[in-house]
Amino acid sequence: MVSSIWDGGSQLYEKALDVRSAIHETVASNLANEETPGYKNRQLPFRETLSALQRGELLPNVMHVHPRHLPLVSPDHQIFRHTNVINSGGGLDGNTVNLEQEMTRMTENTMMYMAVSQFLKGRFEGWGGAIAEGQG
Repeated sequence: MVSSIWDGGSQLYEKALDVRSAIHETVASNLANEETPGYKNRQLPFRETLSALQRGELLPNVMHVHPRHLPLVSPDHQIFRHTNVINSGGGLDGNTVNLEQEMTRMTENTMMYMAVSQFLKGRFEGWGGAIAEGQG
């Protein structure tokens, strides 16, 4: 009996995409708050977060209203831990977001997300080829 269709490599790619998506959300939040007085720039370290996710440390706090309903994540719970950056060249208003650095971070993360997606696509295509060969 197969417990999952995902092998270890595919699970790693899946988790990497989850972390890349969370990094994207973090950078987007930083960009949206670029002019908010007192806002502290947040960063999500990829390696540390992926390692924690693989160890199962970052599980959402799940709430169930009814046993047959889908689980909901508590709105005040963060699935991923963010690191506040205090001293990154803040302005007079106490905001530490640097627009150029965040745009660079967003572009870099987008490229890495696309690369992981391509690796995962290649795995799916390989499985599709094996299935097609087995049927023929």
